[in-house]
Amino acid sequence: MKSFRLVLFLVIVFCFCSHQFLLAQSASEAVSAPGSDSVVVKAQVPDAAKYVDDKAELIKPELRRQIVTDCAEIEEKMRIRVMIKTLRVDNLAEAQSQVEAFFSEWIRSISLDKRGILIYALLPEGAAHGKVHLRVGIGLKYLITREMGEKILNQVILPNNAANNDGVGFLEGVKAIRRMLLDELKRDEQRATGASQVFDLQYFLWTSKEILLALLIGLFLFYIIFFVERCPRCNGALKVSSETLKEPGKNTLGLQRRIYACERCGFSRRKKEPLYPSGKAGLIMRLTGARRNVKVE
Repeated sequence: MKSFRLVLFLVIVFCFCSHQFLLAQSASEAVSAPGSDSVVVKAQVPDAAKYVDDKAELIKPELRRQIVTDCAEIEEKMRIRVMIKTLRVDNLAEAQSQVEAFFSEWIRSISLDKRGILIYALLPEGAAHGKVHLRVGIGLKYLITREMGEKILNQVILPNNAANNDGVGFLEGVKAIRRMLLDELKRDEQRATGASQVFDLQYFLWTSKEILLALLIGLFLFYIIFFVERCPRCNGALKVSSETLKEPGKNTLGLQRRIYACERCGFSRRKKEPLYPSGKAGLIMRLTGARRNVKVE
């Protein structure tokens, strides 16, 4: 019981010291971090012409401001330009080439390594509905596949524009692109952080304290069950002592007498056992079973 209390006490002291260390570390980081009130950042108004060109007048002004804000955030955080362009044409079939021509010129002019997304809506004169095209620059082909682009068009932009004539479909499409790109950015940051993170022993021990405590208790119980000698009368713990009868030689065994005594009922037992030499010779004799056929001189 004394050894069990000692182990339990050491575990409690270790957990307490680890907790205090983490608290002190977090407090020092909080003190050293600069205050957010001391830094004044001047808000910059994004240029709406870079993100929205609504010549067909399909988007309401309040929705246009939200679209510009989301597009500016995407470009600031990920260096990706998103633009919405609407145009009314006389003949929808003949105007399809305008999309490819405009996209080729626009993707080169943004100077972002062709990391751009264009949503181009064509409407015939006098019609309420037309056709929406989504084009992705070559710099984003690995990120936005053809299936993902079709999903944004068919499940986000077109249904919302069909239900509302205020351009909410374009806003929802930009939001869907923004969520997808920011999620990919977070995954990249987590992969980069995980690859460069330094192993912190104190944090590891504190976070896994329950597992370590259970392991220590299991080892202690294993020792009690398999290595502690029990009295055959009262099942109490036997006090074990030994005395050397003959010192071991370099290549010969010695002899010792092991005495088992129970303080509860007075039981005692003596047993002679071989005594192995120290060092490499003793290890070889233990592994090869040298206790047999070895004469104790």
